[in-house]
Amino acid sequence: MKKLSAGLAVILAALFLSAGMPANLAPVPASVETITPEELRMHLEFLASDELGGRYTLAPNFGISARYLAAHLKSYGFQGAGKNGDFLQYFDVVSSRPDPGKTSLALTLDGKTTNYEMGSVYAFNSASGTASGRIVFVGRGISSPAQKHDDYAGLNVKNKIVLIAAGSPEGVDRAKLSDSELGDGAAAAHGAAGVLIVPEGRFAGFINDKGLKDRLLNREDIRLASSNDVKLPRLTLTKEVSEKLLAAAGLSAKAIADAEKEHHPLKPVELEASASLSVAFQEHKTRTQNVVGVLEGTDPKLKSEYVVFSAHYDHLQTAKDGGVFHGADDDGSGTVAILAIARAMAKDPPRRSILIVFHAGEELGLLGSEYNTDVAPAVPLEKIVADLNIDMIGRSKPENDQESADAHLTDRRSVYLVGSDRISHELHQISEATNEEFQKLRLDYLYNDPKDPERIYFRSDHWNYAKHDIPVIFYFAGTHVDYHRTTDTVDKIDFAKMANITRLVFETGWRVANLDHRLEKSK
Repeated sequence: MKKLSAGLAVILAALFLSAGMPANLAPVPASVETITPEELRMHLEFLASDELGGRYTLAPNFGISARYLAAHLKSYGFQGAGKNGDFLQYFDVVSSRPDPGKTSLALTLDGKTTNYEMGSVYAFNSASGTASGRIVFVGRGISSPAQKHDDYAGLNVKNKIVLIAAGSPEGVDRAKLSDSELGDGAAAAHGAAGVLIVPEGRFAGFINDKGLKDRLLNREDIRLASSNDVKLPRLTLTKEVSEKLLAAAGLSAKAIADAEKEHHPLKPVELEASASLSVAFQEHKTRTQNVVGVLEGTDPKLKSEYVVFSAHYDHLQTAKDGGVFHGADDDGSGTVAILAIARAMAKDPPRRSILIVFHAGEELGLLGSEYNTDVAPAVPLEKIVADLNIDMIGRSKPENDQESADAHLTDRRSVYLVGSDRISHELHQISEATNEEFQKLRLDYLYNDPKDPERIYFRSDHWNYAKHDIPVIFYFAGTHVDYHRTTDTVDKIDFAKMANITRLVFETGWRVANLDHRLEKSK
């Protein structure tokens, strides 16, 4: 590439600054050109094959996918970032199913006690145990001094059952709430004995869908064996039970929704009612693994810092009838994109070190990324400069597509970006400037809205980095008619689009890895 004259360089720098864009961004190496549709297809045809059975985190053959990824990282020149230099970062998860005979709720209203079994109430990721006491409605159940919102203010909930309407009130940023400021954590901190949840939105739809009852009754919850998130016995209520309790509080589901729309706070109240709940689980432990590798940076000082590129390589369990959930797009597309980025980085290493993480257990609740951030990080969190995370970038909306499930699927030149400006506006500027210079994709920020009802910011692995104040960008092309179906197959992937997005992620990450300073945080 021809070197700019000093005068022209000054003019261009001034233009970038006047436009609010960063100056002095590193030139992108030619190794970006090794990221091709052909390479992406080669990897994906293996990872999304019938033989791998859908890459379910707890399946016996899930390790084959891990070994495939680890072997390629090693061949590129990466070093294992797991224990003793291993590329596999092992962790244990606990699988649990509610015991229907030992999970129930008894409500006493107006002196009359009614018993409810599984199907009228559900236990999801709850602590086992029993609890009883008077019921106190605590609104959204959020207690955050930092955000000047406390649903528990002036309430005595010690040894009582709290009733929580799921959701976040106006003015509260859920992304900044700690575990002890909401849900079980906040209830336990205030001395409550148990929790009852009134679900909202899509989740409420699932809970109240009679066609899903059998699936919900047999639903397996999976958590990290080391997790301490669950504090109290907790039951989620169906509409039938919710409305009885809300009526006792002078409310209804509609009244709660209206209060949200009109920005009226939900007033806590102690009900003339009591509850006794029992929750029990049947549990077993399984070991699985992330795949982690490090490429050492070239700068003697900056190589102690890391830019993370991540994707989840797990998908769904093979169906009872033998149907394979191939997960070509979800998230085979992100997985092979990260593998291609790793190879390109290794050909011309940047100043900072590169950490590649293929997370397991994303489909089970972001478990692999939770382990790598909250439990045993492969590298110190304070040394991570940014995480660029990819999930589902392989599909394009066909022309004249009228399928409602494809309504928000992006076209061949578009991609959704989530989170780029939430923690570091400088990262957002670098992303925008880099895209304008190279791939020129249409960057869509629909799902970056904090009020997005889909809550995409919280639904992939970048969230577990963002909650530690690590700048992130999440790249996502949208859901489609084949999402979480056996028909998510390689033949439907737009590899040209994938290559363009993958190159953009490489180019953006490369520039972040070569900055002479750490990304500035937004104020």
